[in-house]
Amino acid sequence: MDDERRFVTIETKLAYQEKTIFDLNEVVIAQGRSIESLERRLAAIEEQLRSRQGPSEVAREKPPHY
Repeated sequence: MDDERRFVTIETKLAYQEKTIFDLNEVVIAQGRSIESLERRLAAIEEQLRSRQGPSEVAREKPPHY
């Protein structure tokens, strides 16, 4: 009977691990989509800034920490 209890314990832990892996995968997929969206938005903002200032003005500006 002890072996059967150990087997059930192992199966239970495996089931929880599979569920955890599935949940973590869903989080990673959602984060990937979010990152892609943010990258597209950043690229659009950068393009807007370039079109407003022109490339030569952007290159001559000093960063705010100087």
